[in-house]
Amino acid sequence: MSNTNAFIDLTGTVTGALAGQRLDQGLAELFRLSRRRSRRAIDEGGVYLNGKRCRTAGRKLCRNDKVRMAMLEGERLIPFSAAQLIWQQPPLYLINKKCGQYAQEALHRSRGTLPDELARHLQLTSSAATELRPVHRLDHDTSGLILFSASAAVLQRLQAHWHEAIDKRYLAVVSPAPDWDDQRIRLAIDHKRDKHGRYHVSTNGRACESQAHVLERRDHRALLELIPHTGRSHQLRVHLSALGCPILGDGRYGGKPHHRLMLHADSLHVRPPALPEIQQWNQPPEENWQW
Repeated sequence: MSNTNAFIDLTGTVTGALAGQRLDQGLAELFRLSRRRSRRAIDEGGVYLNGKRCRTAGRKLCRNDKVRMAMLEGERLIPFSAAQLIWQQPPLYLINKKCGQYAQEALHRSRGTLPDELARHLQLTSSAATELRPVHRLDHDTSGLILFSASAAVLQRLQAHWHEAIDKRYLAVVSPAPDWDDQRIRLAIDHKRDKHGRYHVSTNGRACESQAHVLERRDHRALLELIPHTGRSHQLRVHLSALGCPILGDGRYGGKPHHRLMLHADSLHVRPPALPEIQQWNQPPEENWQW
């Protein structure tokens, strides 16, 4: 599911004429926006004052303050629902993330993300809400199982044992279908994205390894089981694109148009010492998983 909404990223410096004004008023004048729009950006979490996110519209500006406003115009958020919380053992919470939901704060917003909405649903204290973080990442348009922690200590323990004690499995629909049934993909990926937000296979990149197995074929498409053995950003998407069978709906990496990105995290298995006892969850794709 590609997003064609307009992303706006504005930066500026507070002049003497704006010093002493409220943040919302100063932003409106500096960037020639309505005061209502500047307030909305502040509330969404897309405004930064001297490099730090600022959610206080009445904050007084000082001369030479550095301000930044990031906005994604026309964005439609997918609301969190209580049915998405499928397991909890505080401070841990397992969510069945929907395609189009933010697993973590984005540059242009903190409100409306899963950490924000989950904290509100659980009525967490302000300190616990501040510490609520995803233990691992899922891209905005990827659906499936994602674990959150409201304790920094528990989060650190889980991440310290992640590679030895956690197994993840994904399902993906690719087009065209590959000419192989099983593939061990060992392709290094660049450390940084290009100007279009894409990562690329590179001999000088970080070592990455994925395992792919064809579960079903339908004409020119195939349903794959994917197991990432490393955890690089966009790893599965980059690897499949590099092999000439990009994920359906993944316009960023050459995938054919579709109503959503056909990538779903359907299985999560956590063992000691990451958790005291073995936990295993499986979650089939959403209703809009159509191929």
